[in-house]
Amino acid sequence: MQDRQVIIGTRHEATCAPELVAMVAAVFTRHGFQVHENVSGYTGGNIVATFGQPRLRRVHAIQLEINASLLMATSREEFIALVTRGGIPEMAEENVSRVRQCLWEVLAALPSVLATVHDS
Repeated sequence: MQDRQVIIGTRHEATCAPELVAMVAAVFTRHGFQVHENVSGYTGGNIVATFGQPRLRRVHAIQLEINASLLMATSREEFIALVTRGGIPEMAEENVSRVRQCLWEVLAALPSVLATVHDS
C-alpha cells in the first residue's frame, strides 16, 4: 500500500454494486486522491466477505483503505520513535480534513445511489 493513497476493496466486485464503487472513487478522485480498486492484499477482508451480499440480501460492503502516510505530518520512522516514547504524532490536518469531507460526501450520496441500484 506504500505507493497507493486510497484503495477500495470489494472482493473483485462480489460484495458491492459497481455503481457504489464508482461513486466512492469519484468523490475521492475529485478531492485529489489517487484511487485504486482491489489491489492484491487489499481486496476486502472477512467482514466485507461475510456481510457484503448485494444480490442475495441487498447489503453492500466496501473496504476503504487510506494510506496512513497521508494522515501523518512525520515520516514513518519519526512516527514510530515518537509513539514509542509515548508522544502523540502531529497529524497532516489538511489531508485529514480532505478525507473527512470525502466521507461526508460519500454518506450523503449513498441513499440516491442505493435507490438507483435497487430499482434496477
